[in-house]
Amino acid sequence: MLVRAQAAPDPVVARIRALLLAAQPQIQADGRALDLASPEEMPGPGDPYLDPGVAIGNMRAHLRSLRASILALRAAGPAAVSARDLTAQTLLESDQSLEKLALAFATPDPAAATALRDESVRLLAQAANTSIRAGTALGIPWPL
Repeated sequence: MLVRAQAAPDPVVARIRALLLAAQPQIQADGRALDLASPEEMPGPGDPYLDPGVAIGNMRAHLRSLRASILALRAAGPAAVSARDLTAQTLLESDQSLEKLALAFATPDPAAATALRDESVRLLAQAANTSIRAGTALGIPWPL
């Protein structure tokens, strides 16, 4: 019987994967909360109004906590350093996108709100591109 020798996964890369998998349910729940707080149409009279700022703040807090946990890992090899840094960069860009979105909801000026939403979308696209590189470095598909 032929047995293939596989390189043992880097412990830091394995830890990053574990952190991402553990955070996945919370981030998905945050996304659902944000969707509920950001309906396509404005609520009518008597309908409940959910402030998207609260949902955005919760998601940002979870992303920042996850990023801090990942940055706290001490990577030695170049593959682990790359995986850690790309993952942290993806989380930072996602957080920055949410920050712009929160500012867009909070600003009363429609032109400024549109510019902030556009910047939020640009940062989110940037995070998506970085996440592809992070997923490659981690050996997993992203988003999880």
